[in-house]
Amino acid sequence: MKNQISQYLSEYGFDCEPGDFFGQGVVKVSTTISGYAAELMLRIEDRFLSLPEFLLLEPSKYGKLAHVNIERIDDVEVGLVCVNAPDAVSVNFDQPLLLVRDSLKRHISLLESVMSDPDWNDRELLREFYSNWLFLCKSGQKPLLINFSQPILQRVDVYEPIEKAKYGLHSYYVAHPSDSEISKLSEMHFSIKERDRKVAGKAVVIPLDQLIPAPNSNESVEDWYLKTINRLPDERLNQLRDQLGQWRDKHYWIVFTAITVDNNRTWFALKLDNDNKKALPLSSNKIDGWRLTPISVRVFNQENVVQRGGGSTSLADKKVAVVGVGSVGSEVGHKLAAAGVRHLHFIDPDFYQIDNLHRHMLPQAYIDLPKSMGMVYQCHAQFPWSDAHYSCESLLTFVEKYPCDFFDLIVIAIGNPSLERFFKQHLLDNNIDVTTLNCWLEGFGVGGHAVLDISGTDGCLLCAYVDHADGCRGLHSNLNFIEANQDVMKSIAGCGNQFISYGAASSAQTAVMASSLAIRYLEGKQADSCRVSWKGDDDDAQAENIKLTHRYYQFKESLKRLPLLDEDCDVCSR
Repeated sequence: MKNQISQYLSEYGFDCEPGDFFGQGVVKVSTTISGYAAELMLRIEDRFLSLPEFLLLEPSKYGKLAHVNIERIDDVEVGLVCVNAPDAVSVNFDQPLLLVRDSLKRHISLLESVMSDPDWNDRELLREFYSNWLFLCKSGQKPLLINFSQPILQRVDVYEPIEKAKYGLHSYYVAHPSDSEISKLSEMHFSIKERDRKVAGKAVVIPLDQLIPAPNSNESVEDWYLKTINRLPDERLNQLRDQLGQWRDKHYWIVFTAITVDNNRTWFALKLDNDNKKALPLSSNKIDGWRLTPISVRVFNQENVVQRGGGSTSLADKKVAVVGVGSVGSEVGHKLAAAGVRHLHFIDPDFYQIDNLHRHMLPQAYIDLPKSMGMVYQCHAQFPWSDAHYSCESLLTFVEKYPCDFFDLIVIAIGNPSLERFFKQHLLDNNIDVTTLNCWLEGFGVGGHAVLDISGTDGCLLCAYVDHADGCRGLHSNLNFIEANQDVMKSIAGCGNQFISYGAASSAQTAVMASSLAIRYLEGKQADSCRVSWKGDDDDAQAENIKLTHRYYQFKESLKRLPLLDEDCDVCSR
């Protein structure tokens, strides 16, 4: 293979030579990059399932290069050139020669950029700071878990991992400030406060105005640390000396934070260990005896965790009521919490039963607990900054007890059209200005619906109840796919155990559709009232001789947001 690759690249004008590198076949490529003579080396593999990696030989002579990490292989210094994330490029492993040539061109192009443009190189060194820092950290070492909401100078306790814990938050060193907004029911809180974890030392958070690129593996971390401390503003350095310099310990975690490029913030740490208790070393004459170890950091604050998970911190202050915490409502609540909505109020008088297990968000541990209470516990456990509350009440009681206009949005997922229309009439009669989202699914997998009724815009929930046969308000939604006045209930154990036949996939589909619509509204992306439906197959309905509506057979707009207004609506036509 090495001879084939060498010959192939030579045919395309590259100066190549096959060889061996500590017993492994390689191909060396000599080239000129931005006026510098450079040598790249490809280690041959049986099959390239990702982009082949060319190593830059003698990388230190080119200075500090972005996207080039230096390591030693059997005392030979090589540069690992990062041209792409391993999973970001689809490779044609059946054409290894083409793949190698493409990879070589990518390596040379990147090296041309970092060698020819010092400003771009410096910017990329800062952009890639944390990746380069990780390269200095010991393999297999767990990161320090930090829970800081503000990048300010502070000192907090670092808690030890729980003995023998190999996974979960119990297995990390954790730096957790006492003024954290984290939920008291979250696993983070329990993993520290309820398990009496020992204090392993102190963490000092030091914000940096000027970030020095991370040291290469062959550079001194100690020198980097002293240069970084020396660049601190005098006021901050004096704060460190006055507030923290008098206290002594054997172990310190220095947590640094800085803005890199494009206003992105990075966090990283150094662990300082000494055999004796000493003050935090802030100068070269105090550093003797200290062992410095680069530590990776896992940031456990709302901004990082929510955004990394695809949520939005702009939703943190939105207040949403979810009335009805069944299979659809529980999924809607979960998706809203995952999106970043902290202030959820779950309302439902029902208790969680064994019958609910296969189409509900809650696990077995919550059986016989009110569904609303169970969802609050679940939100607090999974989403650390949740401020969810619950009420074990019906929609009718909710109407009487709570000021509806307190909420930015009220989601109604009770599956009872009579009560839903009653609630709408209550809002109209009392001139209550609040946006509602009604959602429901139909049995046998035929589909589900959501109606977003934005107060003050064209269209309302009652538009979805106009009977198109006579233009008057009817008893059944004109969105439905199942004809009215049919017995759609099924029974396994007699009348007391009747239920509508639908699976978890159908309820989840309806909930995802509804929650996506809710999130669009809360983010200000949906300004008009609308309706949206999804349509499933009719196999199960046909098997049960269930008649479907004309709308079902004509419907071709699944998941498309359609105008809600019906000109025959007796409310909207006033």
